[in-house]
Amino acid sequence: MKHKRLAAAVLAAAFWLTGCGGAAAPAAPAGSGAASQSAADTAVQTAQKDRITEQFTLEKTVRDEYGITQKLTIHVPQLVCDGPDAAYLNDELAAMYAADFRQYEDSPEIEPQQDEWSPEIYINWDAYWYGDCVSLVVFRYDGGSDPGYSRGWCFDFATEKQVSVTEMLQRMGLDPDAVQQQMLRGAMQTFDRRMAQGGYYEGLLSGGNLASMRMNTLENNQLDDLCLLLPEQDRLVLRGGCSSTAGSGWRQLDVEIPLQAADPQPQTVLTDTYGSASVQLEGTQGTITLRRTPETAAWDADYGIRLEQDRTYPILGIYNEYVDVCIGELGASFHPVVYLLTKDGVVEYVDVLRCLISGNALVCQDPIYIANQGVALERSGKEVILHQEDGSVLELAPLTAEWNAQEIPSEAVGAFNDMSDNQFDWMDVKSNGSVQMGVQDNNVFYQGYADYLGVVPEGMVLGVSTSETADGMPGITFVAAMKYDLYNETLTLTMLDGQKPFAEGKTQLQLTRCPDN
Repeated sequence: MKHKRLAAAVLAAAFWLTGCGGAAAPAAPAGSGAASQSAADTAVQTAQKDRITEQFTLEKTVRDEYGITQKLTIHVPQLVCDGPDAAYLNDELAAMYAADFRQYEDSPEIEPQQDEWSPEIYINWDAYWYGDCVSLVVFRYDGGSDPGYSRGWCFDFATEKQVSVTEMLQRMGLDPDAVQQQMLRGAMQTFDRRMAQGGYYEGLLSGGNLASMRMNTLENNQLDDLCLLLPEQDRLVLRGGCSSTAGSGWRQLDVEIPLQAADPQPQTVLTDTYGSASVQLEGTQGTITLRRTPETAAWDADYGIRLEQDRTYPILGIYNEYVDVCIGELGASFHPVVYLLTKDGVVEYVDVLRCLISGNALVCQDPIYIANQGVALERSGKEVILHQEDGSVLELAPLTAEWNAQEIPSEAVGAFNDMSDNQFDWMDVKSNGSVQMGVQDNNVFYQGYADYLGVVPEGMVLGVSTSETADGMPGITFVAAMKYDLYNETLTLTMLDGQKPFAEGKTQLQLTRCPDN
């Protein structure tokens, strides 16, 4: 059985740029022929195999402490290097993958009965090389319906140092920021596609569960949390995952990243105009333009929204590829909603007025997963309908109102304190959207309401609008992205627009969750 698949073809230094921490292998001299090149490749592969061995191997069927027959196939790698980084990584691998199974090394082999179902634990690894650097990927499957999961580490044998995925990409000549965006878009497209194909159910809107799942998909696909794979000479794959309603709630996914920039292709430009609003989508960028007209001027008296002049806003939180766009209305007054149809036939939307009430950030709301199998959008009167593959049509206004009503995500619900700089500020958010805040060392007290608007890489976006205080101070409005750290029980609040409610001049604040009473 072959337990290590060293991707030697990837390492041919003639293909790659200068290797991690070392020089590229010299080109074969003229006239050396394929035999000489093959010998050089064989030598490289042999050297790589000598650098990684197995520190723990176990293949047997045993009976555990509960009397259950269990098949174990365990292969745990180790780096053959004397440096402290290698020692630390080897110890980490041993603790994660070997420690729980050493007790079975001396256990007798069990021959299971023919009618006996034996769960299997499978741990194995792959090594993908780039010069002197290796990307070590360990896969674990614990049986059952979940498909297993991978973790990865990158190590440079030339410097004897562990390196990050970001550093590996830089040494390959790639822009990590651009790769990060490709990864997030790929992960979100996969998540949205799976939800539309049957993962969504109505209860996900309660408690903000849908928002939490989309946020988890963004948060857990940051570059340095991913596995880097080089399955073939000219292929780079990043392995991450996305939230799921099945099993453990997480599914592994691979996103292929182009190693070379493709020739620029003409981008399809999608546009629509309705009343005082227009939208344009081009590739991965989208904007909404509002014109100063009597119908938008009326927003000042009705909602406190003053549009002094024509203004163009970027659309935040769009991750898919789109094939159609259309603007319609909600309600009696001018209330524009921009609908976007993805290539997978799912409808997303930007409720313009709802976003502007809290600030100048237009965020794309979570997709309406039950508005799927769409082929085109059409304005019918003031509202927009979706034409579906089976010839039926679907009114989108009622679904928009339903999606707008979903509760605040649970991670942002609760009481949070900030006591930095000897100041005491606090915020309390309820699941129904009611908000209370004590700011300026708890000398100013605000009450108001928060709307969930969508997700961006910085967090789940809330638009907050507060009323005039008891002392006659005007209320404040702001839009902030909120990301909760479950381990440290802290909420990072990143300002996107509006009046900063807490520390003057700060665009980011970390709040600590208050203990439950």
